[in-house]
Amino acid sequence: MAIIIKRGNMLHVQWYDAGAKKIASKSTGLTATDANMRKAELYAKKLQHELSKRTDELKQIGVQKISIRDAFEHFLRNNQSKHPKTIIDYWRFYKKFTEHFDENQPCTNITKVDVEDWLNMIKRLPQQKNSIHGYGKQCYHFLNFLFEYSYTPMFKINRDVKTRPEVKEKIIFTDEDITKIFSGLKTKNKNFATAIYMLFYTGLRSSDILSIQREKIDLINSTIHYYSPKRKKYREIPFHSALTDMMSSSLAEKPNGKFIDYKIVDNLSRAVYRYFKEIGLNDKGYTARTFRKTFISLCRSRFNMDASVVRELVGHEHGNTTDRYYNQIQISTMKQELEKFKRPDM
Repeated sequence: MAIIIKRGNMLHVQWYDAGAKKIASKSTGLTATDANMRKAELYAKKLQHELSKRTDELKQIGVQKISIRDAFEHFLRNNQSKHPKTIIDYWRFYKKFTEHFDENQPCTNITKVDVEDWLNMIKRLPQQKNSIHGYGKQCYHFLNFLFEYSYTPMFKINRDVKTRPEVKEKIIFTDEDITKIFSGLKTKNKNFATAIYMLFYTGLRSSDILSIQREKIDLINSTIHYYSPKRKKYREIPFHSALTDMMSSSLAEKPNGKFIDYKIVDNLSRAVYRYFKEIGLNDKGYTARTFRKTFISLCRSRFNMDASVVRELVGHEHGNTTDRYYNQIQISTMKQELEKFKRPDM
């Protein structure tokens, strides 16, 4: 029951918040006079009516009372098989989200207006547009989860409020910079040089090359078996003849274990960034991912390699039904196409 209490010379309304399981109160803005007391009591009666009505509505549509924190823990349990980087993105969103929403409050406190206010707020953050869209994208995933489990009534975010990704310029290495990258490797350790060669000649994701085990490299047939964390599947691809000598030497020294010794993708990314800075290429927007973009661009635009084969080589999903479900691309076909790929300075 909502009641009126006096604090100092002001009147406050007080009620029990069943969702948060605690007493809540707020000022009425009225001074403690007899006339204002009658106004405040009418306000309390109206508030109690709205609270009771809201409780009945939630019961009718089956909305469960659960805190935001408990709902997020449930969300994480359901998504525990996702890529570790995706899990990090979920936590990054949650940290930003709970700066505005009290995680101890019930999910029913998450309303359309409050979420749209939050989205408008994050769009003003001094961050890259795609970083901000990352917050928004995970927010939409979390909201859909809340709606699915009836943790909060369903609502639709205004399309003009939603975050949008930024389509950035396609940046690939110039021929001159490719020469510079490989020339500078003479002074680098073998592990880093191997990573650069693998990134350039395979076009694989950083997470893919870090999953390659030495015992899964077949020097006789020039193939690699590896597990793709992104695709969540085991794959087999041929490797370029330019990698044969390097692989043979490395496997002779150590036949088992990880082929490239970086614990996580971020460590490799930082090493690549430091190297680009060292050789004066840090102001061109290059990252470790630029190797993948360059490989695909050269394969398709310069060497006119078959699009389906290139997708299979780099681990992209096929976009048409024929390639996805019926066309089995043979290793021999991939090998033949892959040998068209040449390093510009060779």
